[in-house]
Parts: sequence; structure tokens; C-alpha cells
Amino acid sequence: MSRIGQLVMAAAAGISLPLAAHTKDLNVSGTLDGTAAIIALEGNIGDYYSGHLQPGKAEVYIFAPNATDKRLLARGSGGSERIHFVAATDEPRLEIVGAKGTDYEIMLTRRTPNGSQDAPTHELRSPKLQQTLTALQAGANSDAFWIDVSAQGTPLIEHVDGRTLMTFLYRGAANNVRLLGGPSSDHDWLARLGDSDIWYKTYEVPDETRLSYRLAPDVPRFDGNPRDQRMAILATAAADPRNRAPWPETAPSRWQQWSTVSLENAPVQPGFPLKGAKTPDLTSESFASDVLGNRREITFFRSENFSPDANDAVLLFMFDGPRAIAEMQIPQMLDRLTASQAIPPVAAVFIDPIDVAHRGAELPGNPDFSAFMAQELLPRALQHFGMEHDRTRTVLAGASYGGIGSTNAALDKPQSFGNVISLSGSYWWAPEGAASDNGLSYVANRLIESDLSEEIRFFIGAGRFETSTTGHYEIRETSRQLHAVLKAKGMESHWCEYDGGHDSFVWRGGYGDGLIALFGGGAKVCDESE
Repeated sequence: MSRIGQLVMAAAAGISLPLAAHTKDLNVSGTLDGTAAIIALEGNIGDYYSGHLQPGKAEVYIFAPNATDKRLLARGSGGSERIHFVAATDEPRLEIVGAKGTDYEIMLTRRTPNGSQDAPTHELRSPKLQQTLTALQAGANSDAFWIDVSAQGTPLIEHVDGRTLMTFLYRGAANNVRLLGGPSSDHDWLARLGDSDIWYKTYEVPDETRLSYRLAPDVPRFDGNPRDQRMAILATAAADPRNRAPWPETAPSRWQQWSTVSLENAPVQPGFPLKGAKTPDLTSESFASDVLGNRREITFFRSENFSPDANDAVLLFMFDGPRAIAEMQIPQMLDRLTASQAIPPVAAVFIDPIDVAHRGAELPGNPDFSAFMAQELLPRALQHFGMEHDRTRTVLAGASYGGIGSTNAALDKPQSFGNVISLSGSYWWAPEGAASDNGLSYVANRLIESDLSEEIRFFIGAGRFETSTTGHYEIRETSRQLHAVLKAKGMESHWCEYDGGHDSFVWRGGYGDGLIALFGGGAKVCDESE
């Protein structure tokens, strides 16, 4: 499309395009008139675009080369959302969808990747790959390998001398492949098998492993800071096309799906699988906070057997609500656990973080957020469900930032919240300027120095793979520290270590484990020898 054509299309859609013909920055804004706005971007195949959809309710899609398939880039949550994609065509086109009168603003930077890279090399540990390499060197092609692998499903699982080897595979990338998730949190690079179309990475894993992952082929390489380069993996990451267990099964496309692995000895996840589960009854409202000066969506849920008069009913507050509902399917899990009487009836409040910026500013350790929870949201929840407050039946639950956020909010407001479920808590976090001279985390030291007048019960879980090669952002070790401090202070704390990583496919089971440990009548769910 010519520049004139772009301007005509932009004018029809009520948007503005930058005046410079070859600018690398793009700022598009407008108001929807009830139909989708189509935006043609300047650029070429392979260009990398990154930026944000500013706060708003518009959804953003990128068209595929066939002009009928589309990939969702931003869901229109109301907060600021990141956008990453690689152009699959010259002059790629975006589609903006929303209700009539919806305002939108998209800010993008376009980068031209600086070419290929030298593929890394890895030790060839997989017997099947060793055999394949021998065949390739003798003149065979890879077709037989891929037919066999596709029939089995990926990743490749092999048992060698009592060890379990898990090999992630990708076919046909030009320059590189990266692994998002899996047994590592380092976005590992896959290696190329000779000069074939086989890319691979092998790990030795416990036979109780459960995890989810995505594969990102041809991640753009460009000059930029390490964080920007690391985030570029989101431009191409998608479910593994040869994996037999995509999750969630109902996701609109592989870009919104993860591939999963549950080895034969992976522990049962309470309430799962959900085949045949009923659609949960959810009620949402926009909730304004005077304390925080913002507004977010709050979603309420009652298990089918819930009664506000039940003296054993649990009031659950769960952070990262949209993900817990749509991805982890926590409401359906709660219905199953309460129906089987594994836990008492539950009333749950799912809290939207608004966006990445608000989540980072509010969850880890913000006294104002704790005040919002205790002074504003707790009373609203009690009113909505018709319950009387009982701190011993009230629980804060979250993962990652939500894990440390649950702990800090309970420590800030122990009169309101008497229970915490923390999964993969980001206990490496500390306020700016805070320092520790004893090797313990900020929260562990805060707990040591605290003189709580109310008992708080904890369930703490973390993944065996949640370690760091640099020593920073350690989650497994700092979670174990916190559990040890709690036990040393004579507080109730349950510990679960999962053979998994920083992974919501693991967390969905951890929430059930936590509720059973705290409210399941003394049922033991994990090895608590730590």
C-alpha cells in the first residue's frame, strides 16, 4: 500500500499516522465508530515491533499473511498492555476492535533485527538424537525423525540409566529458537543438530515433573538493553505444534496457549482435571479505591454449596484475578473441592491488577495496597456475600508478586487476614535502599522483627527449578527461608516443593493444596520435612 493509501485508510478510521515516511516510532490514536479500525504500519517482513496499548478497552490484533487468521496482541483489559510481534508481511496491518466510542492509543517502536546468530552448542545427551545425527551424517534427511516424534508427541521423554531426559524440539527455524518456561527460568537457547532442521535442548528432570512451556522461533536480535532483548521472546513465543497437551484447551489460538508436560509420577492436582465441570457463576464490578486513587475490576464467586450463615465458610482473596479465572480455572476447581468436601464452602474475590505497572507498584510491599485490601475491599466483599468477618477464615492467595503481596498485606493487617497462600513468592524483592547483612530476605527479616498480636497461618510453595544462575531473583531459596523463620517463631507454616518452575500450570494445583492444608481438616498434602 502506498503512503497515500495509508493516509486515506487512517483518515477513514479516524486515526493519525506519523509524518516521517521512515520513522521507527509510531503513535496511533483514535475513537472507534462501531466498526473495526484497520491500521497499516510502515515496515518490512521480519521487522520487530514493541510497545504498549495505553489504558483502554480496545482489543488489538495483527493479521497473518493469509489475511484471515489473526493473532490477539492486547485484550483491552483497561490497563496498559505490552505489545510484541514480528511482521510476517510487508506493511503489516493491525485491527482495533471495541465498542462504539472506545478510545485507543498505541505506541510502538519498530526495529530492524541485525541478522542471524551463531547457534549455541549443547551436549548431545538424547540417545534418539545421537542416532539421528549418525543417520544425518550418513546422508539421510530428518523426515523419519519428525514422523516418529510427531507420532509420540513432544517433548521427547527418554529413560537412561535410571535418569529421565526431557528434550524440547523445534523444526525449521532459520536463526534461533528459545524456550519460554520449562525446567529453566533463563529463556534457554535451543541448539541446532548439525546443519539439519532439528533444534533441541535436553534436561535431566525428576520423574514427578509437571510444567508448561512455549517455543519461540527466530526471536529478533537487535542492539538494545538486556531487558528489551529478553522481552523480544514474546514476539514469537507460542505453543509447541507437536505437543499433545495444549493449555488452556479453549484458548483462541496457539499464541494464547501453553504446551504442558505431566510425567507419570507428577502429583495429583486437587480438583483437576476439569472435564465436565460446570461454567462458574461469576459477578464482576468496577471498584474504585479512594486509598489508591484508581479503579479496577473485581469478580465475585460462590461455590455451589456456599451459605453466608455457614460458620466454616472461607473467604478467599486471590490476586491476578483474570489469569486465575481464565487460565488456571480456579472457580471450577473450587466447585469441585467444595462439592467433594475436601474443603469447606468458599466465597472468592478475584482482583484485577489493572496492568503490569500497577501490579509492580502495589503487590510486593505497598502499605497503601494493604490498607485498600483491609479498609475498602474486605468490607465490600463481606457486604456482597452477606458474611460476618472472621479473620481465621479469611485468606490471601497469590503467586510471584502475588505471593509476597499476600504475605506483606497479612503482616500489615493481621486483624483482617489470618491466612496466606504464597506460591513462588518473589521474596527476593526489597524496598529501594533496604539492605540485609544476614543473608535473609527483606520479608524474612521483617517477620523476625515483628511482634504479631494475631496468629497468621501460612502455606508456602515453590518450584525445584526456581533457581538463578546469577544468584539474583532466587525464589525457591527465599521461600524456604521464610518457611523456616515462620516455624522458628512457632507459627503454623506448610511447605510444598514442586518439581516445576515459575509456572501457573503448577500454581493451579498449589492453590488447591494450600486450601486443603489450611482448611481441609488436617489433611496432609505435601512433604513438609523442610
